[in-house]
Formats: sequence, C-alpha cells, structure tokens
Amino acid sequence: MTAETWVLWIAGVVAFVLVALAMPWAIRGWGALGRSDREISLRKVHQGEIARVGGFVMMVAIGAVAFRGLVGTSELSLVHEWLSRNPLSGALLGAMLCGLVGLYDDLVGARARVKLALQLFAAGIAVFAVGLRWPALAELLGPLAAIEPVLTLGFLVAAVNAINLSDGLDGLAGGNTAIGFAVVLAATLLHPQPDLAIGWVSAAALGGVLGFLVHNRHPARVFMGDAGSYFLGFLLPALLLQIAPVPERLAIIDVSLPLLVLALPLLDMGLSIARRAARGQPIFAPDSDHIHHRLLARGFTHGRGVAVLWLTTALFSGLALLNVIGVGGWWTLTGAGAGLLVVAGLLGYHELLRHLPAFTGDRLVLRDRRRAVVELLADLDRLAEETRRKGHVFKDTDDPALARWRELSPSLAPILARIGVPGFELRRGTDTAVKCGDDSRAWGFLSLPLPQGAELRLALVARLPELQPEQLVLLERVVGLLADQAPEHR
Repeated sequence: MTAETWVLWIAGVVAFVLVALAMPWAIRGWGALGRSDREISLRKVHQGEIARVGGFVMMVAIGAVAFRGLVGTSELSLVHEWLSRNPLSGALLGAMLCGLVGLYDDLVGARARVKLALQLFAAGIAVFAVGLRWPALAELLGPLAAIEPVLTLGFLVAAVNAINLSDGLDGLAGGNTAIGFAVVLAATLLHPQPDLAIGWVSAAALGGVLGFLVHNRHPARVFMGDAGSYFLGFLLPALLLQIAPVPERLAIIDVSLPLLVLALPLLDMGLSIARRAARGQPIFAPDSDHIHHRLLARGFTHGRGVAVLWLTTALFSGLALLNVIGVGGWWTLTGAGAGLLVVAGLLGYHELLRHLPAFTGDRLVLRDRRRAVVELLADLDRLAEETRRKGHVFKDTDDPALARWRELSPSLAPILARIGVPGFELRRGTDTAVKCGDDSRAWGFLSLPLPQGAELRLALVARLPELQPEQLVLLERVVGLLADQAPEHR
C-alpha cells in the first residue's frame, strides 16, 4: 500500500469518531425538539421512543470529511475539483439532496409520490447537470447508449428506495451499506492506479456508517430515518457505478458489480412490488412481509436475522469483488441469480401463486383474493374521507375521539367480519367505550394501542400465525383509521 492510499484511512477514522461521539448529543437534541415515534403499526419490531436522527448526523459528518479532503491543494484535490462537473460531484450532490428530502420527511412528513418526485429531481440533477454516469451500461447498450442517463437515473432512485425498504431491523440497512462501501474502498485499493477521491469518499462513508452502528446495534438507541436511508441509498450506488475492475472485463460483468452488491435490497423491493400488485395493494403501501419480517416469522431472533442478512449481502458482495479482480465472470453471475431464486424460495414467496385460504375460509384463486382486497381498501378509503369531512362535527363534542369511534364502528364491523374479526371493542382503561359484533366464536384476542390511552381489542377466529398477509395489511389500515392516522404510502 502506497503512502497515497494510506491517507484514505484517515477519512474513515475521522468520520467514525465524529458520528460515534456526536450521536448521543443528537439523540438528546431530537428529544428536546419534542420528536417521538408515535406510529401505530403492526410492522413495528421495536418498542419505545427511538430517535430518527442518525441519518442527519451521518450526512453532516460524512459530508464534512468528504469536503475537507477534496478541497484546497491537497493530493486528493489534485484528482478532483470540488463541485466541478464530474461523476463524484454528482454522487455527493445527489446524496445530499436525497438526504434533505428524507430529513424533511422525518421532521414534517411527506406523501410517497412527493418523495418519489423529489428523488427523481435529485437524481436528475446528479445525472444530467453534474455528470454522474454508468460507463459500463453505456458500453453494454452500444447503439442505444443515448438512453443510458435515463436508465442510470432509474437505477439510482430504485436503489434509494430499496435501501429505505430494507431498513426494518436494528443495524440491517447500516450493515448492508457498510459492506457496500467496503467493496468500493477495496476495489479502489486493489486497482494499480487508484482513484484517491473515490477512495476518500467511500472510506468516509464506511467510517460514518460504522460509527452509527455503534448506537444502532440491537437494541437500537437511534435509527437512521429516511434521511439516512435516502442519503446512503444514493451515495452507495453512485460510487458503485464508478468502480473500475483491475483487468478489462466484458461490459456485462462490469454492469453486474453494483447489482451484485445491492442484490438483497433490490430483490426485497422487487418482491414487494410484485406481491402488492398481486394482492391489490397500492405499490407504495407498506406491509409486514419483507424478507426480514419473514425471517422473524420463521423463528429467527432479531440479532440472528440481521446476521443472516448481513452474511447474504457479504456473499453477493464477495462475488462482486471477485469480478473486480478478474476471478470468475459468468459463473459468478449464474451463481448469484441461482442464489436469489433459492432465497426467495426458502422464504416462501412462491406461495403467492398458490391457492390460499381467503379471509372467510373459502379457497379463492389469486385473482379473486386481489379483487376482495381492492374492494375492502376502497371501502376503508371511503370511510376515511367521510370521517375527514365530518371532522368539525366531532370537534364540537365533549369527546371527539369517542364520537369518531362511534361513527366509524358500525361501518367497520362488516369489513372486520369479512377479514376474520367477528367482533371488536374499543376500551379506555377498564371501561368499554364501543363494542360491535359477536366474539363468541373467537379463538383469541389481539389488543392494539390507540391514542389517548385507548385500546382496540380484536376477536380473531384464526390463530395469529395463520393470518394472511392481506389480513394484516387491512387490519393495519383499520387501526390507522381509528387512530386518525393517514396511511403512509411509501
């Protein structure tokens, strides 16, 4: 290792120290702002109030280290002109813009379509205005190379949302992105003519994420939030696009490098889109059927599930590194494709195509189940709109929440009965505020918290582990409606 590459480790150490030491102060500051995690969701796998400030700290620390290394008259600045029109500037600028979009969502909240539009805008600036490109893809496309910028933009936005969707367990998204930045750094150090600027940024990002993981390991004290997943989700693929293999390889091999490193998050996102379309859910609707949810449902502990997914990402990243140094090629791509199919099969995603019991016990084909879900979602949306219009009526009562529940309950009863909940109660303490349906046939009861110390008690005719994913999605929408929370589509 030459003296020039040795300096890259300074970036990693400094970023690690900055993030690790600043995080406790940021957590206290987040609490002082009155920010808390009040989401009521069946998808939550954590308890208590967890600050979502980790992404902001990483964004500031990594950005500061990158800026300090690439400006002035240092050796690094000789190979990169800060804020000049080049791919690395595009990567950093796009990541910062996406991080700011995520920070706004963490602090204020934004609809999924608005966030997607802003992600496209940030990626568009990076690609079309600043010069971020995917050279291997342009070479692979040949005569169609003119569409490479559009495909690059789409890949970057897809990667941002894939990392965001994978951020479901303590340390999961942070560990996966750390592995990715380690691949970029290793590829830089292994090259005979290393790009010191890319190496500096990847080392800073790796150190910053490791500093975050000090506080994000299970049980987490802080989350990265959308600010972190958007920032890292853009920066990592943008740096991966600029990896240069040591020996000259076929264009298809070069194109596979970022796809291999991001294989697991991209697979999870692809499966999410497929199952939501098959079940009649909106594409942006959240659910509790991601890969990490399935591992937990199969009995994995939180820590062991994260370790398995880290190992899977490391294996795919190892295949990418083999391609970087010239070992393998088509056999690594074939193995990766087979591995993804095996992962999806082991987790049971093929069961989407089977005849499964519907909500009421009938055996319906996928098309009929999808139609049933669409109808029930439409009914819930209609109820939400009607209660929104009557909001001023509820506010004029002594107990607006109770008035709202009494208005909603008669309409919710047949919907809940259709998805296997023949009866339900709304309680405050030991008092029953609202009761609907008949719970005499119940196998058991599921209690969920509502605002103002209230509780929703659902009578289930099936055992909890037997609930269909569609039932969980619809139950979550019902809970959100009773809690007066707009559904989050992302």
